[in-house]
Amino acid sequence: MENAETVVVGDKIHRPLFDETLTEEDLRVARVELNETPEQREVALRVVKQMLNEQTEFMSRTDDVFLLRFLRCKKFDCERTFKTIRDHYKFKQANPKVFPAPSGIEHALRANIYNFLPHRDHKGRAIYVVKPSRWNLKEVSYNDFVAAGNLVAEYVLDNAVTQINGFIGIWDYNGFSMQHLFNICSPKRVILLTTLMQDRFPARFKVAYCVNCHPLTTTAFNLLGPLLKEKFRNRVKILGSDINEMHKYLDPAILPPEYNGTMTIPETQQVTQGLLDKEGYFNYNSKFGYNKF
Repeated sequence: MENAETVVVGDKIHRPLFDETLTEEDLRVARVELNETPEQREVALRVVKQMLNEQTEFMSRTDDVFLLRFLRCKKFDCERTFKTIRDHYKFKQANPKVFPAPSGIEHALRANIYNFLPHRDHKGRAIYVVKPSRWNLKEVSYNDFVAAGNLVAEYVLDNAVTQINGFIGIWDYNGFSMQHLFNICSPKRVILLTTLMQDRFPARFKVAYCVNCHPLTTTAFNLLGPLLKEKFRNRVKILGSDINEMHKYLDPAILPPEYNGTMTIPETQQVTQGLLDKEGYFNYNSKFGYNKF
């Protein structure tokens, strides 16, 4: 993954996941879709920092990299940005088990339930792969299952390319069982997951492609669907069992053979190891939030 090289197919360019270079197209998307210009960025950062410094409800990080996660997610609306930061810390206070240090859930991370493809799609979006069937119910609790997904998604979140262009998902339901469904179907657990996905994680979620689907997939989506906002719900595409249908959206040149692609992608623990190497960063993050003054 670290050694991935740019893949060009016709007029479509697929950059390596960890490439942090902002292209002219990235800057155009930032300007047109996010209302971001150098001048607006400077003003918005100053305004949000002032709003955070003037309140005494919670202690927030105020560095530019952290704040830009939220500003870009909320299209540089300072009021919405402040509210999302506050709600993020409220959620973190109410659900501390979903925000552990990586070493605390190493077993869940090494299960490779969550990972990224080595390349972005042609629109610069990170491709986040979820394989729920790898969730060993005897070894990984529900909280650790959710926490692992949260940590892996955050791994590329400080990259401005990700902040601007967002994520897309491949939700692979191959091997998803009734036991997996039972472990997510309680109202409390469904609410925890949907709240985190929609409102508490500062990223642009663009679309998720559900593949290797079967009737249980429909049941799972019927449980989640009513709690999803219409915009989010409309971005979940159930493609069924024909893997080639995904090729309408993602080029086979960046997909592994299991999705009828041509890219050889070895099983890797790179993201997990990267998270473990950032233990100090996550410990630093834990100093912020409610009751931290």
